[in-house]
Amino acid sequence: MAARAAVHKNIKPLKVCILWHMHQPDYRDPISRQTLLPWTWLHGLKDYGEMLETIVETDARVTVNLVPSLLEQLERYANGEDHDRWLEILSRKPEELSDAERQFMVEHFFSVNEETQILAHNRYHELFRQRGKGTRPDALSFNEQDLLDLQVWFLLAWTGYHLRKKSPLIAKLLQQGTHFREEQKQQLLRCCQEEVNRVLQFHRQLEESGQIEISVTPYAHPILPLLCDLHTAQQPSPGLPLPAAEFRYPEDARLQVREGLKTAERIFGQRHRGMWPAEGGVSEAAVAIMAEEGALWGATDEDILARSLEGGLANRSKLYQPYEYGGLPLLFRDRELSDRIGFLYAGWDSKEAVNDLLKRLQNIAQSAPGGTVAIILDGENCWERYPDNGYPFLREFYQSLELAPELQMATIQDALSHSQPVSLDRLAAGSWIRSDFTTWVGHSEENLAWELLHQARQDTLTDEIHHALDHPDEPLTDLVRELLRAEGSDWFWWYGDEHSSAQADIFDQLFRRHLEGLYQLQRLSPPTHLLNSIKPVAVKAAGFEPTACFSPDIDGLVGDYFEWLAAGCIELSVGGAMYASRESLQKLLYGYDSENLYFRIDQIEMIRRLGSQKGTFEIRLMIKELFHVRYKLNSHALDIYCDGKLLASGAAANDQVLEMAIPLNTLQLHPGDMVGLSCHIYKDKRENGRWPTEGSASFCYRGAVLDEENWLV
Repeated sequence: MAARAAVHKNIKPLKVCILWHMHQPDYRDPISRQTLLPWTWLHGLKDYGEMLETIVETDARVTVNLVPSLLEQLERYANGEDHDRWLEILSRKPEELSDAERQFMVEHFFSVNEETQILAHNRYHELFRQRGKGTRPDALSFNEQDLLDLQVWFLLAWTGYHLRKKSPLIAKLLQQGTHFREEQKQQLLRCCQEEVNRVLQFHRQLEESGQIEISVTPYAHPILPLLCDLHTAQQPSPGLPLPAAEFRYPEDARLQVREGLKTAERIFGQRHRGMWPAEGGVSEAAVAIMAEEGALWGATDEDILARSLEGGLANRSKLYQPYEYGGLPLLFRDRELSDRIGFLYAGWDSKEAVNDLLKRLQNIAQSAPGGTVAIILDGENCWERYPDNGYPFLREFYQSLELAPELQMATIQDALSHSQPVSLDRLAAGSWIRSDFTTWVGHSEENLAWELLHQARQDTLTDEIHHALDHPDEPLTDLVRELLRAEGSDWFWWYGDEHSSAQADIFDQLFRRHLEGLYQLQRLSPPTHLLNSIKPVAVKAAGFEPTACFSPDIDGLVGDYFEWLAAGCIELSVGGAMYASRESLQKLLYGYDSENLYFRIDQIEMIRRLGSQKGTFEIRLMIKELFHVRYKLNSHALDIYCDGKLLASGAAANDQVLEMAIPLNTLQLHPGDMVGLSCHIYKDKRENGRWPTEGSASFCYRGAVLDEENWLV
């Protein structure tokens, strides 16, 4: 450390501000008071305390951003006030469960990363194969021991690196692997609950010691610019279809900001705090409210800065300094660095990933000495794809930053206290996703949701929001708090075609229940239309199926028009909006005959660019086993692997397009099998692209039945 201090006298280090954004909406049904989804508890078990453990171990300095709706749920879990449907099923003996509850378990208790958790553990993988890949798996094949093992493995899969190391019980259960006993499950549940209970106090301790800075998001994670004026969505997207309702409530945005800051103050103590607005959503009106309500600083995405500056970011060094608009200091995140951590490095060796990141930071330090770089991303979801829940990468990253003399970890508040912000004449409106608001408004489902929200607000509230603003010392009424929760962005996130989730119907239900709650609190009958789903119950999967079996020539050429005419199409860009800064593989054509499964990629130039001459393009197929289909761009070899063993070779060619043929007998496909699929590109043996960026796409293999169905038609 002394040597480093001596070096610092001669150079101005680049201040590296890392912000981990921790975010979950309120999953409690306001009518039944039952918590319908467990993600806050599960991430509390796997991520929130775990992230702090690594910070303490490496003496890192970072900013942790916490959403108030997440904090309130952690409080309820710690106080025993949350009635979580999933945890209640987990806590009961299998023989006490109804048939419906057993079915629920088999459908939902594999909600973990398949590669890092299910395939890595023999018993969990065995249960996964027993479940099958159908749209409605059959629970009848699961006996009581199977169900008990499934309960335990679901909990074990959601434990993080540090908890696995420090808990003898968890280490023992991981080694045992199977035939768990009920008392072991109950011991594990108590251990997990203790981990969740300590999360808030752990954050208090680290903030008081000065090792982390805690920032906050407006109360229910709303898109502030849209609350201020829904027409703001048309600034970055002219002509975007908007709801019929004139939604314009800047007073709601103000209360969301104020209550967000007050919640953090109540839980963590009084101090000035910065604010990451939900989804990095900013506008001039929203930032003015944040400044007036006392936020210490704000932050958003680099493309917002590019659109705010005359001449954009042609000179990248302009990104690496603080700015100010309307009296509020602002940082703009480096999108590429942030997205590499969030979406790319999980498939790399940890040391290689950190070396790549350090080189990029060192290059910035040379071009902007003494500057500030903001790395801002989700701090909980990406780690499930990393080995050991991200611990090796984070430890190596923090330690390497500490040892690099030209780099200095800093909280955002520390960095701003040693910098003079540059004043902006204007601030573009937008978010960190495509720099616009189309994720939350513009689709017919989203627009209908805004119209229902507007109508419910008009029907149930008069001057309650203004009263709350004029009397800041009074606690919010249940009515006002219910409105704020209904304005959260998460409900709108799952409407439309952009994102998919097995629980999208529950998000839809929760949004409409919050609106129902407004009416019930005013002793009014909720409109009957709130009983109708906004999102259709049966959502057509992205893409389309083949119309017939066919046998293309595998030559890499766009030949006869009819050669691929019967092909199906798998959309790969769904769910990838968060990683819009990198090139995206849009779709995959597919089909089959009696011998082979066929794939075609038309964006071959992009594949070559991302993989270089010696790269590898890989398709992963999850059937009952995980198959790796690897195509080497230089040798044109197509090999199929399972469990690291070479099973067979197929045919492939790339010229105008990339075409592949995979022997069906190798995959052991049967008609009706669901196939999970993801595409990956490797450069120098390191992943340089993945599609979809999260999760997997899927299709149903119908075999010869496909021709029979079409013949009948």
